[in-house]
Amino acid sequence: IFTLPNADTDGRALINLVEKFVAQHLNARAYTSLGQLRYLSCIAQVDGVVGNSSSGLAEVPSFKKGTINIGDRQRGRLQAESVINCEPTRESIAAALAQLYSTEFKMRLHQVTNPYGEGGASEAIISAIKTVSFDKLLKKSFFDEGKVCV
Repeated sequence: IFTLPNADTDGRALINLVEKFVAQHLNARAYTSLGQLRYLSCIAQVDGVVGNSSSGLAEVPSFKKGTINIGDRQRGRLQAESVINCEPTRESIAAALAQLYSTEFKMRLHQVTNPYGEGGASEAIISAIKTVSFDKLLKKSFFDEGKVCV
């Protein structure tokens, strides 16, 4: 399953390669966008995610799946132990794939924690809002044509 990159100059070159691969492999598919639900559903089913998207760092670790992060686009961002960084070369990507499929790496995935959290932000926000006493908030004053309105 491929999700296609942006259609800039470098992206178009990659799109051409992906489309050629998909045309030669009956079980391969390429999508411009899967949407959030389909994308997350796919992550649950795959062995790992390969690319340079922030999703590989922010979402994939929650599924206990490996990410091969190609190049330095995500340099400096928090990364789970499930992220394998590699250079954008055939040799480096092949080595990263070998690591992704290694028994040792697969065993470690069960203990991975996502540095971005495991969800529940909405519930935490609602809980925090419920603790606020709104009756003690100051009313904002407005000035309209020289008059103060409350």
